Amino acid sequence: MLARVGAAVGLIVLCAFSIFRVAHPPAPVPATAPDTVFSAERALHHVAEIAQRPHPMGTADHDRVRDYIVAQLNALGLRPQIQTTTAIGTRDQSVGRVQNILAWVPGSNTNGKAVLVAVHYDGVPAGPAASDDGAGSAALLETLRALRARKQPLAHDVIALFTDGEEAGLLGAAAFAREHPWAKDVAIALNFEARGTSGRSYMFETGPGNRDAVSTLRAAGDVTAGSVFTTIYRTLPNDTDLSELAVLGIPALNFAFADGVERYHTSRDDVAHLNLGSLQHHGLQMLALTEALANGELPRPKTSDAVFFDLPLIGMVIYPIWVALPLAIAALVFTVIVVAPTRRGIVPGVVATLLAVAIAGVLARFVNLGGAARWSGVYTAALALGVLAVNAAIYSSAKRRWPDLYAGVLVVWLLLSLVTSGWMPGASYLFTWPLLFALVAARSRNPIAEWVAALVTITLLAGFMFAVTAVMLGVGGAGAIALAVLTSLIAWLLSPILDVVINDAKLSGAVWLAGAAIVVAVVGLLIVKQNADHPTRTALIYAENADAPNAWLGAYGRQDSWTRSAVGGETPGPSWTSNLGESNVPLVGRQAPRVSLSAPTATFIRDTILNGARRVVLRVNAPPGTIMLTMHAFGAPVLTSSIDGRVVDTTRYRRHPPAWMMEYWAVPDSGAVVALSIPQGQHIDFDLAAWRPGLPTLPGITIPPRPPAVVPSQSGDVSVSYRRARF
Repeated sequence: MLARVGAAVGLIVLCAFSIFRVAHPPAPVPATAPDTVFSAERALHHVAEIAQRPHPMGTADHDRVRDYIVAQLNALGLRPQIQTTTAIGTRDQSVGRVQNILAWVPGSNTNGKAVLVAVHYDGVPAGPAASDDGAGSAALLETLRALRARKQPLAHDVIALFTDGEEAGLLGAAAFAREHPWAKDVAIALNFEARGTSGRSYMFETGPGNRDAVSTLRAAGDVTAGSVFTTIYRTLPNDTDLSELAVLGIPALNFAFADGVERYHTSRDDVAHLNLGSLQHHGLQMLALTEALANGELPRPKTSDAVFFDLPLIGMVIYPIWVALPLAIAALVFTVIVVAPTRRGIVPGVVATLLAVAIAGVLARFVNLGGAARWSGVYTAALALGVLAVNAAIYSSAKRRWPDLYAGVLVVWLLLSLVTSGWMPGASYLFTWPLLFALVAARSRNPIAEWVAALVTITLLAGFMFAVTAVMLGVGGAGAIALAVLTSLIAWLLSPILDVVINDAKLSGAVWLAGAAIVVAVVGLLIVKQNADHPTRTALIYAENADAPNAWLGAYGRQDSWTRSAVGGETPGPSWTSNLGESNVPLVGRQAPRVSLSAPTATFIRDTILNGARRVVLRVNAPPGTIMLTMHAFGAPVLTSSIDGRVVDTTRYRRHPPAWMMEYWAVPDSGAVVALSIPQGQHIDFDLAAWRPGLPTLPGITIPPRPPAVVPSQSGDVSVSYRRARF
């Protein structure tokens, strides 16, 4: 009995430790710390100044934040400059008038190469952006202060880049990479972001040939990183400023904290909800890596990619990516040696393991929680317990008939090791190393070896599962399936220890596990609620057609109860409401009184034939208060285009809509010059929509105040004026 309790407690402690180490950031350092140390309390002062109010491009608060950062850089004795230019994104259909802030920190023994540390200082219209990316901006200011406080300068130069227009489409990073003369001097880049308001700052993305770059993470010490994150991220349709800096072809590391995603891009991304530990983790890594890189070799050595992960006490484990396959082959040889004496159990073990994993994955497919529950660790635990119950029942039934099931379990893990090593080697360590330790334990039949295998397996995988589900993907869809599959695989690999825990329990404890899952889920129902800290996202849109008598009040997407009550209807709007942004779907709401907003205009400049195509040149103007202007061209295919004399490069776009469209942020008072090339003899219908923050007063319509659990998100509430012109 004592052994059973001890084994159960041991497994729970290992799981808790693995989750804790990937979920909890370090403690913040007080403002009384020495000047050369990064202090989150000192950096928080900058966050409070930056995040007073929303500050998207094209607003007075945007310029307020710009001036504050410039003043702080001047106070540090640096000579900041502002790169003002029209920037065109290459990942999305976006353009804007950006104002990048740059500062050069000279080194003592420079060879013309520098370390680039990048953050962005703009935010979305809905929120004050304390975390995304006020935290990054504040961390960079505090890092520069700490570096300037040191008696000896760094060996190499450091470029501090506060980009503009990241939220508008990575615009500032695109402008720096393509136009700024300092870009050619960058030897390695560090970028700091946020996708939530708390949690550890993960190193989740690298540039190509990352083995040398990730080796520098050892200088930071307290790091959470894994090549599995880099491998997965490279397949996702996600971008940060690093996506534009990638054209420089330099080594790069990207950091972000992502817990508290419910508050991401909402009004709750404020100072009150920013985790000081997350800010501290940002800064610890930023300061340590900047110092290590600037005092190291520049340019960095060219290397291949690496397999890498962090372990407690040991730190970063890094080896060349080509080693992944030989390790898997070594596991193959060792597996043959271990399972050969029990080969009759191989096929039943493989079948039982795969069946259990498949059933658990299919059941998890139907789990799709929403709201606060989707990002809850409580519901993550409930799902994991339910999956364990399913696996326990299948294991019990199979074990009675085929006692040597474990040989098949090892073969399944071997297959996963071989497949990942050959197909996505950056993820191979998740399967190869637990398998190798499990093989040693199976060969020796030593309880200590079994617990070492459990330690390695749970340390690598339990925290990873929590991060993927509760932090990154949520308890639903791919997140739930990933949790179910990995939980099943871990349970079967650790079955020698689980056998001690369950002993002769009926159905291997499946009933008890199912009961525990239900209890935890009930606890979730009682304590996990939509509230001010876990809010519902909303955004209302008032839109009117400048050339028609109608106007519309509504929202895009699935509507919550407050939005339905605010817009007062669920009718799809007229077709022109599909052309206000990039959604290509109409507003859902009701007709509203027209208040006659000032409208955007497109003025014909010239029409020429160039390279066999008709080239239409227009001047586009936005009314006062506009932060973003969307443009659509219909009726003819757009062969090429340019804006303010800069060619639009579509080769790196994430997606290609059927018709030409572009978002222009912070349109200058003088307007923008747009040139479109279309086939000769054809015409275009040119749609314009000017977006302004806030809703007008609508006669006869009272919009109820938002309750605490309902907050503006992304664009927030906006007024849009629409117009169509034909050329």
